[in-house]
Amino acid sequence: MHLIFLGPPACGKGTQSAILKKEHGYYHLSTGDLIRKEVTAETEIGRKLKACTETGALGASEIVNELLKKDVENHRQMGILFDGYPRKQDQAEFLDSVIRENDGVLKHVFYFDIDANELYKRILGRITCNDCGIVYNLQTNPPKEEGICDCCKGQLVRRNDDNESVLKNRIQSFFEETAPLKDFYQKRGILAVINARAPVELVTEQIINAL
Repeated sequence: MHLIFLGPPACGKGTQSAILKKEHGYYHLSTGDLIRKEVTAETEIGRKLKACTETGALGASEIVNELLKKDVENHRQMGILFDGYPRKQDQAEFLDSVIRENDGVLKHVFYFDIDANELYKRILGRITCNDCGIVYNLQTNPPKEEGICDCCKGQLVRRNDDNESVLKNRIQSFFEETAPLKDFYQKRGILAVINARAPVELVTEQIINAL
């Protein structure tokens, strides 16, 4: 049984993904993480995607699709939680085909409902574990020890793309290109709208109750 978390940057998808991964055994497939891995390794794909991550533009669908397809095939025996994908309807249709090819079922799509002003506030306080990738927020979900991950004791850092100009592009891209997927999945009867403005534990409760 596979899930999709659909929402703009800083809406809380990363935090909830970490909770479902730890407590319910889902494999967390973040296309953002896959892209950053390629960029850091300076692979041929990474060089093509680097400009996208620096400006906040969506990565080329064909390249992202190939990264995703390979990762799904490697984890086909697990329940997969898709975070940051799909971003457009053509990707949604591609994901349907990949899931079918790997004998999977897309059970639920969770839409994280939150307004842009709240996102801007959150992004300024967001930090990420350099080792395990867990996301914290200094205002809403701070680590117990400053600069140290609660789970793996890794170093907490601010992502390079967490700045105001990049954020504006990413939020604009989401509401222009990705938000229409809400209707796409609603028509299929698998969409659940989550109040992403609520505290972390209440967001988790909304998701678990819908499963």
